[in-house]
Amino acid sequence: MDAGKRIQKQESVREYLLTDVASCTFTFSDGLKSRVTPPDGEIVMVKLIPRASKSKTFEDKVLKNYQSAKNVNELAALCHYDCIRTFTRHFKKSFGQTPYQWMLDLKMEEIQSLVQSSDMSITEIAKMYDFKSVSHLVNAFSKRFGVSPHKSRLSNAI
Repeated sequence: MDAGKRIQKQESVREYLLTDVASCTFTFSDGLKSRVTPPDGEIVMVKLIPRASKSKTFEDKVLKNYQSAKNVNELAALCHYDCIRTFTRHFKKSFGQTPYQWMLDLKMEEIQSLVQSSDMSITEIAKMYDFKSVSHLVNAFSKRFGVSPHKSRLSNAI
């Protein structure tokens, strides 16, 4: 296409965008279509929001609030979700796993760091992270890292 035709095509698009639109048909990714016809004398504004920005906003809210939340219900509330199922669905779409598993993974990474780099007792760490008991923490830690917190601390000290 030569430069003259390209400019003419761009101008026709610009002209079309600036004129009144009698109707508009949207075709969605699932194949459904929707036709919008404004009432006489009315203007219809359509705002296109990229999916990435909506998803990014959700992820930002989660990352901003997860440290303040003790559980998934609190995290959902801090992210302004009343329905846990909806929050979980959005979470899985953005993070690829359930919010519970994600929070547990982060918690276990933090615990491993504390076990290896601090002199806090396992009991203190269990209380700090709201585990029901020390044995619950030890079992979760052992399952995740293949060794008990005590053995992990000893092997790191060597």
